[in-house]
Amino acid sequence: MKYDIHIHTNYSDGANTPPDVIRRAKKIGLSGIAITDHDTVEGCLNAKKYNSKNFKIIPGVEITSAQGHILCLDAALETDSFKPAEEVIEKIHDAGGIAIAAHPYDMTRGGVGDLIYKLNFDGIEVYNGRLILSRKSIKDIEKIADALGITKTGGSDAHSLGEIGNVCIDVSEDPVDCIKKGEVKIVFEDPIKRKVDHLRSLFLKRIG
Repeated sequence: MKYDIHIHTNYSDGANTPPDVIRRAKKIGLSGIAITDHDTVEGCLNAKKYNSKNFKIIPGVEITSAQGHILCLDAALETDSFKPAEEVIEKIHDAGGIAIAAHPYDMTRGGVGDLIYKLNFDGIEVYNGRLILSRKSIKDIEKIADALGITKTGGSDAHSLGEIGNVCIDVSEDPVDCIKKGEVKIVFEDPIKRKVDHLRSLFLKRIG
């Protein structure tokens, strides 16, 4: 079962509504998604009403901590931006969620970088569909995750419909349980296609 666990809607800086995102995800055969808008849970709360036996909506949010972006999954956590990353992760765990370091070594967007060695993350986003410039290679980040015993994850980071599903996790049962147990396979589209979709999204955002 494939899930895209990093998607934005028009409740933050995405181009599309939650229903549009869900329709697209179903059309391409995903089993579910996580709506992870920047610093707001309104998008995931809107999407939750479309949760069903055959399509799972995972509550989530991408939190801007003082040290970088942190994905919160399985908890609709409202918290102030720019709080210390350690405090954010503690709040995520207190809410029953899981904390994933989003694009940790991205050179153009907020990643926590080497703080992943010090913080209590449940997962590291090794593959990000929008990653263009990184301070470390994917192989290096995989090695870090293995050394720390942290689950390797991936997500499209979609901001437009065409990007949805470019990077997914493939799991055999509940995606949150599989992330916790480290039983996750990452699947992705051709990297050139991912970059083209990303650049198209940026262009459409600029002219729109």
